Amino acid sequence: MAGFSSKRRKIRQPDSEFPLLQCHKTQNDLEDWIGIGKLPDEILVSILSLLPMKQAIRTSVLARRWRYLWTSITHLEFDDRSVNYLLFSRPPSPSPTPFDMRAPLEPTYPPFLVKRRRFVDWVNQVLNLHKGSHVDEFILEFAVYGDYFKSDIDSWINFAFQKRVKRLHLIFTCSWASTQRSYALTPSMLRNYRLDSLVQLRLCYVEVTGEVLECFLSACPLLEFLSVSTSRVMNFKISGPSLKLKQLEITYCTLTSLDIYAVNLMSFKYYGNHECISLKHTPPLVNAHFGGTYASYIIKSFSQFQSYLSQLETLVLDLRFEKLTSFPKLPKLRNLKQLELELNRRVFCLLLCTSLLRASPSLNRFKIKFFDLDKRMKDKMEIKNAFVGCGVDLEIARYILSHTLSLEKIIINPRHRFMVTSEDTDEILKARSRARQHLEHRLPPGTQLVVL
Repeated sequence: MAGFSSKRRKIRQPDSEFPLLQCHKTQNDLEDWIGIGKLPDEILVSILSLLPMKQAIRTSVLARRWRYLWTSITHLEFDDRSVNYLLFSRPPSPSPTPFDMRAPLEPTYPPFLVKRRRFVDWVNQVLNLHKGSHVDEFILEFAVYGDYFKSDIDSWINFAFQKRVKRLHLIFTCSWASTQRSYALTPSMLRNYRLDSLVQLRLCYVEVTGEVLECFLSACPLLEFLSVSTSRVMNFKISGPSLKLKQLEITYCTLTSLDIYAVNLMSFKYYGNHECISLKHTPPLVNAHFGGTYASYIIKSFSQFQSYLSQLETLVLDLRFEKLTSFPKLPKLRNLKQLELELNRRVFCLLLCTSLLRASPSLNRFKIKFFDLDKRMKDKMEIKNAFVGCGVDLEIARYILSHTLSLEKIIINPRHRFMVTSEDTDEILKARSRARQHLEHRLPPGTQLVVL
C-alpha cells in the first residue's frame, strides 16, 4: 500500500514505570500523576474505594505497584445490570486474573443464563483475589433465578460477614424466567459470624422471617439503618432499650404484625396495611415516609398519631393508589420543613394541599407529584422545585402564590421522570406556555419562576 513501508516496525516499549504517562500532554498532568504515585498505599486504596468497581480494577494496568492495589479496596459493588464484565480480557500474563472471562461454561445452564454465569464467575474471581482485612460496604444487585447460583450468593454473603462488613446491601430482583421464590436468608447463616460491625443493612427481595431480622438486631448492637422491601416477613418485633436503630424502612412486605419499640428511632418509612402495625413506644419522629393504605389512614386519623408526628421535619405521603375525598382538620406541624405528596386524580388535591399547608406554618419546601393524569403517570408540581401542566396544578399553584408569605422559587417541569426521549412534545410545549401565561403575572415580588 502506498505511503506505508513493507517492513514491520519494531514497537518501542515505554521507558517509564507508568505506561499511561505516555498519554499525558502537559507538564502539569505529569507532575500531578507523579504526585499521586508518591502517596502511601493506604491513601491510594482509600481513593480506589471511591471508584466504581470496573474503574478501580482498570487501575491495575497503570504500573507494577498498582497491579494489586485494587484488591484491598473497602467498597465492593456488584451490579449485574451495569457492570460490563464482558469487556475484560486476558492480559499478556500467564498468571490468572479477575478479567479472564473465557473459562468454559457449565453445560447445565439454559441459554438465557449464560451471561449471568459469566457475571457470577467474575464476582467469584474478584472476591477470591481480595486481600483486604475488612470491607466497609458490600453492595450486591442481582437478578435471582430460582435456585440457580444460590451457592454463589451464599459464598458472597459469607465473604461479607468474614470481612466484618459495615454496610451490607442485598438488592435482588425476580427474573421473569423464574417462577420460584426469591433468595432466602436463614438464621443458620448468621450464627457462625460476628456481626457487631454492621451499621447498615438493606434487604430487597430477600426472603427473611421475623426470626432472622431479630437475630440481626440482637447480634448487631451498632445497627443504625435497617431496610426490608418486598419480603414475606410475617411477624416482626423491634424492641430493646439498647437498640441504636435510627432509620427503619419496611416496604411492600407481607406482615401480620409489626411491633416497634425503638427509643432512638428518628426516621421511619412504611408501605403497607395499617392494621398490623404498632408504634406505641416510638419516640417523636423527625422524618416519616408513608405509602399504601397506611398513608391514607394517617390522613384520616392524624390526631391519633400526634404524639410521634408532632416533631416531624420531613413528611412524604404516597397516595397514588388511594381514594380520598374528605379530610379532617389536621393538628399543627410546627416543625415541618419539607412536605412531599404523591397523588392521583381520585384524591381531592386542592383540599388536601390546603389542609396540610395551613397545618405547616414553618414549611419551606413543598413538592407534589401527580400520577395517572390523563391515564398516564406524570410528575407534576414542586414548590421551590415545582411543576404545572393541567387545571388542578394551576389551581394549587395559584392558591400557594396567594397565601404564601415568602416564596423564593417555583420551578415548572413538564417532563415526567420516565420519559425516554429528550425531544419536547407538543404537550410539553403547551404546558410550558400555559404555566407562563397563568403564573407570571401572579408572582409576588422576589419570587422567581423557572420553566424547564
